[in-house]
Amino acid sequence: MTKKRLTNMNLRFDRFLIFICTCLFMFNVTGSRPLIPLYSSELGASNTQIGVIVALFSFLPMFLAIKLGKLIDSTEMKYPLIFSVLLGSLSMILPYAFPNIMGVYFSQVIIGLSQLTYVLCIQSYSGQFSKRKLRDYYIAVFSVGVAVGSFLGPLASGFLTDIVGFLYTFIILGMISLFSFPLLFLYRSRRTKVLKEINIEHSKDKSYDLLFISDLRKAFIVSAIVLFAKDMYVAFFPLLASNKGISTTVIGIIVSLNAAAGIIIRIVLPYIVDKVRVNVVISSSIIIAGSIFILNPLISDVYLLSIMAFLLGISLGIGQPLSISSTITSLPMHRVGEGLGLRLSFNKLTQFIAPLTIGTASGIIGMGGVFMVSGVIMIIGIFSPKKFSESLRKRVKNKIN
Repeated sequence: MTKKRLTNMNLRFDRFLIFICTCLFMFNVTGSRPLIPLYSSELGASNTQIGVIVALFSFLPMFLAIKLGKLIDSTEMKYPLIFSVLLGSLSMILPYAFPNIMGVYFSQVIIGLSQLTYVLCIQSYSGQFSKRKLRDYYIAVFSVGVAVGSFLGPLASGFLTDIVGFLYTFIILGMISLFSFPLLFLYRSRRTKVLKEINIEHSKDKSYDLLFISDLRKAFIVSAIVLFAKDMYVAFFPLLASNKGISTTVIGIIVSLNAAAGIIIRIVLPYIVDKVRVNVVISSSIIIAGSIFILNPLISDVYLLSIMAFLLGISLGIGQPLSISSTITSLPMHRVGEGLGLRLSFNKLTQFIAPLTIGTASGIIGMGGVFMVSGVIMIIGIFSPKKFSESLRKRVKNKIN
């Protein structure tokens, strides 16, 4: 067997591992996310408390993302992966073991750390390839795995909750993610000795120095907006829909349609990017997503809400893989994990502050008002960085002249 053929077989096997493990892991994470606000509400939590619970998902990642990224840059990937899957399963046992609001609090803190570790490992693994096409390919495989898991998780959890209740559904979700456990031992590190030595040499570099990279800043902004929208929708749409009298099963189906659209767009995205400029694709997608957020509170028809969920999934499914690819491409090879950690720390800061603000604001302007305000913020957010960059470029040009 030739060396080239063996390499291709290894790459195909790695693709299989990434896809299956990501599907199973995200089945757990995304399956539980829409249930947490509904279960918390059943326990008597107010909208403000639910905002705190949703924010706790991003609490530890906000502080640990950069350090964890550096650690992943300098160690074997399989061990953090194993840790993340075990932690994710444990987080689903806690609501069952402690069927009160404190059990939910601790569950969200733990699953947030689990998700951060898993995502950093897989994205860092994809960034180790020297060829951009290969990096983009593995990022696409990971993104499709996320989308498939995000489709099946809420769909299954919605049906399960109506049949066996919240607590047993959490247990089932946690057990399903453990199916990936044996596969995690098959991962092979592609980190070379040279990269490890470079990483040790630069271990004292300040992570925030990476923000001087212009393309990296743009990728961070897009990523923060997209994740804000995705988390906002998954966490608070169930409450908005529940207030309209929609059942848990139907809510699960609508959220799953949102994820299904993400699968489709990730498959066709490379063809779109070949035909249209990336900046135009990203800007258009976020404008559409913001508009859908504004329209959501005004519509009660289940079919129209389902269509809008699907369109929202397409819009948000564009920004995430493109921002990951742009981030990895902009980073030095030996600081990929660190840079991804920095990106995620900004994302988690957004994801931590937003639910707290939204939970409090909903008591004043209602959940519908929060959706409208969020849509406006998203649309303004995608234009502001562009205007700022143009202004900065003009000032620099004037100084040179």
